[in-house]
Amino acid sequence: MITVARITDLPGLFATRLRSLPFYLVALLLHLLFLLIFGTYTVTEHSEPIITVFTAPQPVTPAANVPPPPPPSPDRSLKNVSSPATPSPSIRNNPRAITGGRSNSQLVTSPAMIATAIQQQSQVRSTAPTMTLDAGRGGPNIPVLQLRQMLSRAAGFLQAGAGVSGSGRSTRARFACYWAIYQGGDWNCNPTALPNLTAQVARWSRDRIQQKTEPQPIVVSSKDLFTIKPPFIFVTGHKDFTFTDEEIENLRQYLHAGGAIWADNDLPGRRSRFDIAFRREMKRVLTDRDFEKLPEDHPIMSSFYPLRKLPSGMNFYQEPIEVLRLIANEIAVVYTLNAYGDFWESALDENDRIDRQLYRTSARGGYHKWGPHFGSYYTSTHYRNVTDEAVVNAYKLGINIVVHLLNRYDDRLRAMGVR
Repeated sequence: MITVARITDLPGLFATRLRSLPFYLVALLLHLLFLLIFGTYTVTEHSEPIITVFTAPQPVTPAANVPPPPPPSPDRSLKNVSSPATPSPSIRNNPRAITGGRSNSQLVTSPAMIATAIQQQSQVRSTAPTMTLDAGRGGPNIPVLQLRQMLSRAAGFLQAGAGVSGSGRSTRARFACYWAIYQGGDWNCNPTALPNLTAQVARWSRDRIQQKTEPQPIVVSSKDLFTIKPPFIFVTGHKDFTFTDEEIENLRQYLHAGGAIWADNDLPGRRSRFDIAFRREMKRVLTDRDFEKLPEDHPIMSSFYPLRKLPSGMNFYQEPIEVLRLIANEIAVVYTLNAYGDFWESALDENDRIDRQLYRTSARGGYHKWGPHFGSYYTSTHYRNVTDEAVVNAYKLGINIVVHLLNRYDDRLRAMGVR
């Protein structure tokens, strides 16, 4: 009876085992998965020390009158390995390329490479005192001698064009201010802006900062940039434009010599016709430079008058100042996007209020000091915030930019004992 009962139970037992089979398969798959994951990790972690660090060749006695065989080609199966025969200038000038900059995957594979690395480190230590890292302004590593020569040339260019001394409120200079005449642009759209600005700079500085002559136009495609040597040129307009090849080359040489460009967008705001054209053309002039926004605590905001915030431009535009840097990472191009030149069309009287008198000269005929273009439909259509305060603040920013451009190398020169 017992045997018969067990035989009859076999189908039920088989069915029970069959129902349990998926659980066994899942458990088996989980074990295999853990084995693959943790087994591979363990093998990889413990297999790295197996790499041979030093491979010393067996000594071979060369036969007589037989040239030695060429050195074996490097093992191309090893990645991130290099063995220069002599240290390159980029490695000598960058200690991190030898010490802190080496990743864990970069292996030294021969005693010769060890000796080369040690020699490179000693050369870096011997040249380190002659290097300077401009970390405060984000500048690159530049040898002190080369930096001194660059700054001296730039300062000489400024001195020839402006005769600058002192700094801040004590700045003294006799400089010439020039509009830039460039291809395809309406460079004289605000004819009284620069004369009013330079007159106000002289009055507020008590004639310590004066213009040599009235602001005049200068042709960018000519060599006048290098004979007159203006400390900066003023670029403005409303239109789309394209620099000629001569203008591109002259502006590039002018900026590298120590000159500067101050551009004021007379069609305020981003993505205007002038804004698009100016950014595009300056990329042709300085191909490796990009515009950066200046914070409101930049020294340019306090170079003469302390300004707590950037003044509003025409129609309340308040885009930040943007700059391009060049020599010793100092400002070479200042770009104001808010049409401050429109405010300078309004002259100030002796009480720093908008002068609304009719001003006449035989050269220009009659025009208003109160501008821009007042007495027409522009008064109510385009210019909504021309007030005494707005115009005064625009002039204060203008004199700050002028003083900064004239003195932008002074701190460096004094620190190096040049001035």
